[in-house]
Amino acid sequence: MNLEIVEEAVFIMNEVNHQFSESEKEFVVQFAFKSGNKDLTSLLIEELCQAGNDTESIQIIQKYSAMIHEKPNWVEQIENLLVALEMYRIEEEKAMNRLADILSAYGINVSIEEIRQTDTEELITMVKKEKMEVR
Repeated sequence: MNLEIVEEAVFIMNEVNHQFSESEKEFVVQFAFKSGNKDLTSLLIEELCQAGNDTESIQIIQKYSAMIHEKPNWVEQIENLLVALEMYRIEEEKAMNRLADILSAYGINVSIEEIRQTDTEELITMVKKEKMEVR
């Protein structure tokens, strides 16, 4: 979808009677891809065509840049929480694999799925029971 918008943006830039700078071209393409918004991309191209000088062009780029970089705080908080959750899941998986390996080394054959479903106290009891049998 975004690639189609990029193609269309490049097509529009080639069709209009305006000489875009390399930085303007690059920004339009990046904006089209990141925003995925055809209407805003067309509006960006139109505003750049109407810019009278480099200063106006820079202001337009800054305005549109804010649109693709700015996220509400709650979105950033949710993204951070999701990243943290995924990190904890990865660590939990590592811990379960390591626990299963250690238990297996001591002759307690427990699958990772059993570790997930078994209460921690029950696992401790299994280990203590095995420890008593080994003596």
